[in-house]
Amino acid sequence: MRASLVDQHLRLLDRALSGPAALKRRMLTEARDGLDDAVRDLREAGQPLAVAEHAAVAEFGTISQVAPAFQAELAASAARVFGLRVVAVFAVSAICSDLMWQGAPWTGPQPPTAYLALSAGVDWLGRLSVAAGFLGSVALWLATRYGRPVSPRLLRTATIALAAVLTLVAVSGITLYGWSAEMWTAALTWPPMIVGGIAMTAAATWIARAAATTLRAT
Repeated sequence: MRASLVDQHLRLLDRALSGPAALKRRMLTEARDGLDDAVRDLREAGQPLAVAEHAAVAEFGTISQVAPAFQAELAASAARVFGLRVVAVFAVSAICSDLMWQGAPWTGPQPPTAYLALSAGVDWLGRLSVAAGFLGSVALWLATRYGRPVSPRLLRTATIALAAVLTLVAVSGITLYGWSAEMWTAALTWPPMIVGGIAMTAAATWIARAAATTLRAT
């Protein structure tokens, strides 16, 4: 069975868009509802189906006309989700990192100055990431609420910058984790350390997926 003109138009729009799947699906559903309503109104006015579909699609706009607005909304949503995930992960990790060490049944040498400096650096980079993620998400929410356009180039640049900081945090965190295991070998079999390592890996993957979605959307 041949697809209707509305179906073909929405399929092309679907291919032109990239971003959070749930929002994209909702946007396409709303677009279909609007097109279907327009076709029905024209049919009730006596227009043949083919003419009604053509008129509805023409009024809706070409892909090049409507896709930028749809894509801008998807990009803003993806960036907002990315920022909120960063805030959520670092807020939880601030609590869990202490729990990983509490009650540890081992003793060892006093950490060297370099270790303490790296640990402090990870903490400060984490705070910077949280601040950037939170403020960016709030700014995007306000821009969306008041209909202010956000430059895709600005979103992409901000996403790349935050992703670079997060990559530095991840590399530093892995180094710190390995250094800790080297100084305190009992940490390798300490359940909270094992669970914490797995949780941090899962959290990093969760954030990385959001960053990738944002970069594709921008």
